[in-house]
Amino acid sequence: MARPRTLTRDRIVSEALALIDDEGVEALSMRRLGSRLGVEGMALYTYVANKDELLDAVAERVLEALDGEFDRSAPWQERIRRDTLAWAELQAAHPRAFPLVYRPGLSTDAVRLLTEELMDALRSAGFTAREAALAYQTVVVLVDAALLGRGSWRDEDLRAGWERAAAGLDPKRFPRFREIAPHAAKLSWQEVLDSGLDLLLRGLEARLGPKALR
Repeated sequence: MARPRTLTRDRIVSEALALIDDEGVEALSMRRLGSRLGVEGMALYTYVANKDELLDAVAERVLEALDGEFDRSAPWQERIRRDTLAWAELQAAHPRAFPLVYRPGLSTDAVRLLTEELMDALRSAGFTAREAALAYQTVVVLVDAALLGRGSWRDEDLRAGWERAAAGLDPKRFPRFREIAPHAAKLSWQEVLDSGLDLLLRGLEARLGPKALR
């Protein structure tokens, strides 16, 4: 018989993340997690105080993928695009666990470091502190809303949805819908995200105007 693996906090967090990736946050319980690890649920409390602490640890594990070293020599637009896509990659890697990264009071500085980098990119571009605050909040609100809503977006489901919607419409009453729907059905999530970032960055460039620092 194989020797059971030693129980550690690191292993508990890894298995909790795997369970959430498989079945969602609502499926996580200490009893269920203990079963996957081959121990009683109560054994886990030697390593984590409670489920809240475990969820924080899972969130921090997801955030470990963020690189805290930033190249500030790049143009400000490239910095914002790079940082935003890095954030989006967390959601792509762990779609069911991703909402946990918004839990308050996490001990990691990963989110704060990314926030600092985005704010520095905006100030370096020439935005005033207030303008940078508004620009930052605009990017975050729009991107976070898209990422948190991505759970309902699967490219194949979207394609089928557009095709069904267009097929049942009278082309005389809805000519543009019928014309554009086939193209909308072929769009991928990544294509839409890239387009959204382009629009955001162009809007910020226009707002910055002649104040831009070259």
